[in-house]
Amino acid sequence: MSNVAPTPSIGTAAVLLDDLRALRRGAPALAGLEPKSYARDHAAFEQLSDQRGLIAEHLAGRLATMGDGPVSVLSVGCGDGSLDVQLADSLVLAVPGRPVRYVGIEPWSGSAGLFTANMAALGADELSVDVHVASFSNAPLDETFDVVLFVHSIYYVADVEETLHGALELLRPGGELWVLNAPRGALNALVDVLAPPLEGHRQWFSADVEKAFIDGGIALDEIVTLDALVGLASASERVLDFAVQARLTPELRGPVRAYLDAVSVPGADGRPRVPHPVDVFAAARR
Repeated sequence: MSNVAPTPSIGTAAVLLDDLRALRRGAPALAGLEPKSYARDHAAFEQLSDQRGLIAEHLAGRLATMGDGPVSVLSVGCGDGSLDVQLADSLVLAVPGRPVRYVGIEPWSGSAGLFTANMAALGADELSVDVHVASFSNAPLDETFDVVLFVHSIYYVADVEETLHGALELLRPGGELWVLNAPRGALNALVDVLAPPLEGHRQWFSADVEKAFIDGGIALDEIVTLDALVGLASASERVLDFAVQARLTPELRGPVRAYLDAVSVPGADGRPRVPHPVDVFAAARR
């Protein structure tokens, strides 16, 4: 008789998710992620995923269509700039000598400092960089942009529709708003069950973002989905916490890992990966 456990089915995943709901029913909210550890564990999570590379390639392609004149970008929730450095570099290299303006908004000062340092490391004289340590609603912005970019940051705003309209107001005529957000898929079903509320609201997923565009009367381009995968089979406890956006208690770790096993699919190397897609929403200021 084989000692290898059978691969759980999607039906098993649904049962495991219901079991987690039952464990959490009536229990106090789990602790959230502290800013410093959030940044550290986010970086470790990204090492297990191919999503950031897919995002960088996709957005660099969009930026390449913006002509050869000066370009300005506002990145909301820029973190340490790991993604933005790639995009800024692509703009600088595409048209040598072209002025590039890049502004970040990041609520945690530690990540904001790394954003500035990482951008400076590019050593590009034509690149002008600033960062505001603030939330989007409180950032002291007095300029307009060709692109306003939210990459995995609109989950946390209080009002999605209001945020979208605020972002459009920061665009020059013809400028573009790009919002990258995850659907409530296999991984984020866990977030829905386990993550504590954010200032009185849950995290917003793609369906919420699409609804806000529609309700706000904002014309959307075709929504693009980037099909990424993340390997969480042997992830550390800290990375697992980041994946579910909460500090897991010991009794939850086993059920969470069992659920992730159940929703995993084979990656290119045959090893299990959890589907980790991101949707790209785009709209122009008319």
